[in-house]
Amino acid sequence: MSVLPYVIILFIGLLVDQVLSAALAARYTGEFDWPSSWIIGFGMLGRAELAFVVLDIAYVQHNIISKEVFYTLILVAFLLNLFVPLYINWHKKNLKIESK
Repeated sequence: MSVLPYVIILFIGLLVDQVLSAALAARYTGEFDWPSSWIIGFGMLGRAELAFVVLDIAYVQHNIISKEVFYTLILVAFLLNLFVPLYINWHKKNLKIESK
């Protein structure tokens, strides 16, 4: 439980920074509307496979990060993987897709 505050802070920070940067890029370079830009922003959150591999190498194989850091990063990656599909599924119901 000592890693929980770090997990929450890192989760919120990554979520806001990554989604906002991708949504702004979609909005201003791709000229999407705001609802579509938010979907793109959330869709751009990385999947955790690479994070799990890197953490396995860093902690299990080489022991270069502490147990607390390992569990913090694993939990954040896991929470992001759970949150993204749930949000996109919820948000796409409110998004009107217009065909051209």
